Order: sequence, then C-alpha cells, then structure tokens
Amino acid sequence: MVFRITILILLMTQALTHGARVEFVGLRSFTSESLLEAVAGRMDYIRKRKATDSRADDAAYLVESYLRTHGLPDAVISGQKLSDNRIRLTIEEGLSQFLGSIKVTGFDDVEAIQKQFQATFPKTLKRRAFESKFIEEGLERVRDLLHTNGYWEGIVTAVQETRQANGKIPFTLEVDKGPLFILKTPNLESQVQPSTALKKVASEALGATATAENIISLRRSIIEDYRRQGYTDISLVMLKETQGNKLLLNFFITPGKKYIVRSFQTAGLNKTNPSYIEDRFSKLIGETFDEELAGQKITKLLSTGAFSSVRLEKTEINDAELDLTLHLKEAKSRGYSVALGYGSIEGYTLGLRYFDRNPWGRLSNLSAVAEITSLGGLGAISLSNPFFLGQNLRLANRAFLVNRDFDNYDKLEGGIGSELTWKWGDNYSSTVGLTVSQTSINTPIPRELAGPRSYTVSRLGLQQLFDKRNNSALPSGGWFARLNTSLGLSDGDDTIGFFEVESQISYYQTLSENSSYSLGLRGGFISPASENQSLPIDLRKFLGGANTIRSFPELKMGSSFNGNALGGTEWWLANAEYMHNLAGPFEALLFLDAAGLESDIELAAGLGVRINLPVGPIRLEYGRSLSQNSEEPGGAFHFAIGTTF
Repeated sequence: MVFRITILILLMTQALTHGARVEFVGLRSFTSESLLEAVAGRMDYIRKRKATDSRADDAAYLVESYLRTHGLPDAVISGQKLSDNRIRLTIEEGLSQFLGSIKVTGFDDVEAIQKQFQATFPKTLKRRAFESKFIEEGLERVRDLLHTNGYWEGIVTAVQETRQANGKIPFTLEVDKGPLFILKTPNLESQVQPSTALKKVASEALGATATAENIISLRRSIIEDYRRQGYTDISLVMLKETQGNKLLLNFFITPGKKYIVRSFQTAGLNKTNPSYIEDRFSKLIGETFDEELAGQKITKLLSTGAFSSVRLEKTEINDAELDLTLHLKEAKSRGYSVALGYGSIEGYTLGLRYFDRNPWGRLSNLSAVAEITSLGGLGAISLSNPFFLGQNLRLANRAFLVNRDFDNYDKLEGGIGSELTWKWGDNYSSTVGLTVSQTSINTPIPRELAGPRSYTVSRLGLQQLFDKRNNSALPSGGWFARLNTSLGLSDGDDTIGFFEVESQISYYQTLSENSSYSLGLRGGFISPASENQSLPIDLRKFLGGANTIRSFPELKMGSSFNGNALGGTEWWLANAEYMHNLAGPFEALLFLDAAGLESDIELAAGLGVRINLPVGPIRLEYGRSLSQNSEEPGGAFHFAIGTTF
C-alpha cells in the first residue's frame, strides 16, 4: 500500500513539474514574460499540463485575442506542439496601432482634456493601445468634463490624423465650449416641505455658475437639511433642463421615514466607563433622530484617540422608533514617544513624552513631557477633558517648569494654568485661560532697562480663533484669524498691572498646480498700568528669526544694551511668500518680510527651500536685510519646522 502511494505521488510530481513550456517566435512589441503574465489564467492551465495540439491552438487563440485588442489588430498567431513539454507560438504582428499625440483646440485646460480622452485607452508597455471603440468613450468623458465646468452644450469632435511610421495615431480634439451656463433657482418637490433655511440656500443658488461643484453642494445641502429633520433614509432624484444659457435643476425628494430615538447603549467597552459616553448621547433620546448630530458626536469620540473604531447600529421599532447601539473598539491608550530635532531658536532638541489617552476610563488625556534643548530644559504635565460638564467644552490643566538661557538673559519659570475652550461650529473657537507662574531672571542688563529680576505673574486671557484654512499643517487655501487679549499682574519688587493684545490674520491661495502664495499680518502691544513702570524683560516682545523677520538671527531685532536685545512693548509684522513646487514634496520659496518694534522698522527679502511633510514643512531659508544700518547684520540663515505664520 505504501509503495502504491509513493508511486502515485511521484507520477503527480512529474506531471506538475514537466508541464508545457510556451515559446514565441516573431514577437517584437512585447516581451515574452509580460505577454504570458497578461494572459495568465487559462494560459497557466495549459503550461501546467502536457502539450497537445488542442492546447497549442488554445494558447494561440489566447495570445491572438490579447494582441488584437492591445495595439496589434492584424496579428495572426499559429500554435504548434513540438514535444510533450514544448509549444511554439509563431506570431505575425502586422501593423501596430497606438494612440499618439493629442492636440486640443478651443479649450484652455489642454492637459485636463487630454487626460480624460486617454483614460479609456488601455495602457500597454507605457503606450496606449488603439481601438476605434475607445474614441467615443473618450469623447464622452471629455463632454462630461465640459459639463463639470458649466458648459452644458459643449461639443467635441475627434479628428484622426494619418498613422505615423512608429504606429502611433495622432488626434486633434476640436472643442466648441458653447455658452457658460448659470443656475436658475432650483425646484424642490417633496411631500414634506423644505425648511426655511433650505429655501434660502436654493434662492441663493440663482446666478451661480452651473458647475459640478455647485450642483453637488446643492444636493448635499438638501440631504443634510432633511436629515436634520430626522429623515435618515432620504432619496433624491435630480433632473436637468436647459433654458437658453440657464440650467434649471428639478429635485424630487422622497424623505422616507422619520424616527424617534427610544434608547441608547454602548457595546465593546472594557476600560472605559460607559456613563462617560452615554452622557454624551443622552440628549438624542426622545428626540427625532439626527444623523448629522450623531455623526458629529462619533467624530468627537474618535478624536480622543481612545478608540480605534466606532460603529452606530440602528434598530427599527414599530416603524417609528430607533434603538441605538454604539459599538466601540478601544485602542491602545498608553505609550511613549522620543523626539530629536534642530531649530534656529532652540538649537538641538531631545524630548521624551509619555501619554495616556484614557486614564481611569474617563476619556481624558494625560501627557508628561521632558525636553532638553541647546537653550535649556522643559518639564510639563497636563490633563485635559474634552467633554467637561458633559458639554462640547475642553478643559486643560497643566503644570510646568522651564529653564531658558537666551543671549540677553536667563530665566527659570515654574507655574500652573487652566484653559477652557468652546468650539462654535466648524471654524470658530474661543478659549479662556488663567496662568500663575513664578519667574527668576539673570541678566547683565541693568534693572532700569530689564525690569525686576524675580516676580510672580498672574494672567487672565481670552483667545478667539477663526480658521478657514484647508489644512492647518500645510495650508494652500483659505484664511486664518486670531485675537488674544489678556489682563495680567506682575508682583515682585513692584506690583505692575498690564493689558496685552495680540492679533493675526493670514491668507493662503493656490495659483496653479505648482505654485501658491501666502500673506500674513500680525501685531500687538503690552501696556503697563503706569507709564513709569518697567515691564519684566520676559514679558516683552522680541522679533527676528525664522518665524518673524528673517534677516535677523533669533530675537535680535531692535534696541540693545551692550549687544543684548531689550525687546519692546509695541510691534507688528507683515510677511509675503511665494512657493513653487520643484518635485514631489520639495518647494522653492521667495519671501518679503517687514517688521516694526517700537520705533524701529526693518525690511527683508530672501529665498528658501521647503520639504512638505504631513506634520508641516521643514524649512531652510536665508533672509537678506533691505534696511541694514552699521550695527545690524546683513542677513541670516534659518532652519525651522512648521509654517512661518
């Protein structure tokens, strides 16, 4: 019995290892390896078995079918069995045909037209095999592109030029855009009347360009409005009607059913206290189910980092109510990270961080940081609660100890602080903060110029932030505005009250696929309660460096004592940057900076190179002074991480 099994295994092994080898004669346009890979499947079946005449014919048919649809429409293949393990395919390729150059007339964005037309042609050996059936499909894609841009009566004609000797067939695409369409006020038809807000959105669409972006925005507004009313199963049919150069959109809305939330529960929790999540969703119970609101709450939960996945299960009860179950998968909450870096201000940096994104199962965030730099050291511990009082409030408490050895003074500061942040909608937030710290200063600058050496500062501040950037780390569009105001008290040898204001507005704009620009304006002041009092040097503003005016080394602009900068109480900054993409994440930069500190005004221009990473750009820049006097540097190099403003 064992002998028979052994013989059977040997025979099977021989059969598998002595399948037919397929060889090609006359193949020029493809490599044998790429062709065999392209027709794998049935060909693999043939190659794993003994060669026969019928299998040779099958192999010839497979290859011929592929070549005829991939640039060789006249190819003729004949198959021949040479032995039990050899099949020869003789190929007469005939004339090759591939898509050649594409000329576009009548439309400015030539590259977009070419891309759409080429998309239907299959790629072969980095060429696009030509088949006449792909022409109409390509033209249809181009017409869709015209519609997307608002040209709803655009006409495109493909003129096929004479085939070239290399087999490529050039085309000229003649585009007649026709009129640019604008939207009429869309019709909204539904058994449930649209809300007043949705009617306003529809009326404001009048006169807008009839682009795909504007039409999609209208569809999104309709769906979101009905979902806010509790219609989660809304379906939408849109019909288009042209009237002259105007486009009328008719929306037929089927709202579906409306549900009341009967209950809410969680599933899958091990560490997290369920009440900290259920409290967040309790307001849904007894109300019409709002898909958008539930989604916002789920997004907020994911942003804590405590969960790797969240899924909301909806169970219908009596066709009128919903039971909600939130399925959560907890993520690894604790960890360490090490950072090593270099910057113009801090010099070399080594940092160690411990974090816990869900301490005690309460969805808080605990972080402890230790950092050593060329300027000194930093230690900080913070605990934040993103759902303070069960609301969309973030409470952050921290304690810190910092030592800095600047060129003009050394400081040791330790303190505590708390911040409470409200987020109003998607773009606006406000933060109230209270900080108390003790500072000791060591400096060669006389006290009458540097202020007190040891003091306690108590500060109550309000920050208002409006952020419309398309990306906070690498903005290329939108704008950003910030206003900080604070009241403070410095208590040392003298008690000094002060009021501080700092503001910023930045604008970002893309010019083309490879270029963009940004503009920034910042300014502020800090004013003591009495004109005769001198603020501590650490409370003053210092300019110069990678993030302010780049013709100066860090914090070196303005008046000084024996080469030690004194800082100021009134300041402003204006920056303009032009970026041009070089290749991949690499950009070249041209910039202009202007700054004022007290009565000093400086101008600078410079060049730089940036590497754009997801966390922000790495920057190497050189700024040259345009307003240099005999005591000021002519320019400075800077290395930094993050945007300038």
